[in-house]
Amino acid sequence: MYKHYFNEFGIELNTRQNEQLRQYYHTLIEENQKYNLTAITEEKDVYIKHFVDSMLIEKFFQKYSFHVTDQKIIDIGTGAGFPAFPIKILYPEMKVTCLDSLNKRIKFLNDTAKILSFTGVETIHGRAEEIGQLPAHREVYDFAVSRAVAELRLLLEFVMPFVKVNGYFVAYKSLKHDEELKDASFALSELKTEYIETIELHLPEDYGKRELMIFKKIGNISKKYPRKPGIPKKSPL
Repeated sequence: MYKHYFNEFGIELNTRQNEQLRQYYHTLIEENQKYNLTAITEEKDVYIKHFVDSMLIEKFFQKYSFHVTDQKIIDIGTGAGFPAFPIKILYPEMKVTCLDSLNKRIKFLNDTAKILSFTGVETIHGRAEEIGQLPAHREVYDFAVSRAVAELRLLLEFVMPFVKVNGYFVAYKSLKHDEELKDASFALSELKTEYIETIELHLPEDYGKRELMIFKKIGNISKKYPRKPGIPKKSPL
C-alpha cells in the first residue's frame, strides 16, 4: 500500500520485507502504551517518518557503492529500533547492534526481533559512554548510525569510539546541521573524524527534510574518550 513512498528513493521491497514492516508496525502500536515508544502512531505517518526515513541510508550506500554483506552496524540510542530495524529489514545480511539506555526498550526490541525472525541482531542495554570503552565494542563497527539523539558534538563523542578506522558514521539530522558542524570542529579533531558531506533528501508528501551527515573515522581515538556518563553533556568537546 505504501510501496510508492519507498520507490521514490529507488528502494524496492520484496514480499517478505513488506510483511516484516507490517508486523513491525502492528507490534509497535500494540506495545506503545506499555513502553512509550513513539508519539507517531498513524500508519501512514509511521511508514513515512519512521520506515522510509530510516531506510534513506540506502542513498549513502548506493552513492559510495558499499557492499553491505556481513558488515557490522551499530545504532546508538536506538529507541524503538529506528533506524536499526528498518535497515535490518532492507539489508537482512547486515549484522546489526542496537544500543539503548532504557531496558524496557531493549525488551521491546528483543521481542520484536523474534516476531520478525531476525538473525544477526544484538541488543545492548547500557550507556554509550560505558559500552564504548569495552574492547568487544570499541572500534569494531563498519558503520554507526544515530537518529534524533543529541547535538552533533555530543553524538561524535558517543558514537565514534565504536567505529573502526576507515569506518563511517551517518547522523540523521533535520535542522541546523551547519551550525552544529561549526560547533563540532574541536570534537572532530579530537575524535579523529573527518566530515565528508551532507546528503539532503525530502520525505514524501511534504513530511519534511532529512539530512544524512556523513563522517569518516581516520585514526584511533584516545582511550580517554568517551568520558564518563554525564561529563560529555556538562562539558561538550
